[in-house]
Amino acid sequence: MKRSTIALVLILLFACSKKQPEYQLVKPSAGDRVVLVEEFSGALCPNCPQGTAELESLKELYGDQLVILTIHAGDFAFQFSDSKYDFTTPGGNELIDLLGNPLGYPSGVVNRKREGAQDGYQQFASRWSSSIANSVSDSAIIGIEQEIRYNSDTRKLEVDVTVLPLEDINTSLRLTVALKEDEIIDPQADRAAAGGVVTEYVHKDVLRALLTPSEGDLLSGPITAFAGFTKTYQFDLPTEDGWWKAENCQVVSFVSREADAEGVGEILQATEAAIL
Repeated sequence: MKRSTIALVLILLFACSKKQPEYQLVKPSAGDRVVLVEEFSGALCPNCPQGTAELESLKELYGDQLVILTIHAGDFAFQFSDSKYDFTTPGGNELIDLLGNPLGYPSGVVNRKREGAQDGYQQFASRWSSSIANSVSDSAIIGIEQEIRYNSDTRKLEVDVTVLPLEDINTSLRLTVALKEDEIIDPQADRAAAGGVVTEYVHKDVLRALLTPSEGDLLSGPITAFAGFTKTYQFDLPTEDGWWKAENCQVVSFVSREADAEGVGEILQATEAAIL
């Protein structure tokens, strides 16, 4: 590792280790609400693997009621000198502009609600469990279905996303569609690892691309109960080169309210499905 990179890791280690989260799992209740956590991370963040471990534990509790989207953007989204991949994306940069730069990492946004957030919508990992429990207990007023078609020869992906309101909604809605990927092997800073770096870290839930604008496609309101919307999205997967493996990719779709005065609307429902 280059000397300048080592120095940067030490600086970032000090910067993001000031407040260590205390984790407490909350048992989920039954329901049909699906919660989205937009986790902000970076390869040079030594505390982020602990945040990821917290989300994985919560995923075990909530199963299909929790969708995780890990966005590499912001102050820690740099590469090591021997990194193979650059996890940053234009869409990720737009999302951090929309949701605000975290005060520290790991950080995440739960259903784009301000509940307990230290700065805007960003929350430290110590609050994720309670925020998810509160959101998942809400009644679902939106249903989402995805029909995915993928051609392995041409690597063309086509997704039909159907949004079904379950009650009248007096505002417009936004539909956002993203592509994420699991099982990407690349270095990751980790305060718990010998030397502070895991050279073959398994990155999961990584945002690869947005298929919509970062603010989502507009579904004009007022919204009438059981009057559905269907939109079709297409994407050509780049050539597989250690990543962009179709078998590791999932499509994530979520519906949010039209933006409030601060430019962000609460997420009402989310879903995810594998390409293959």
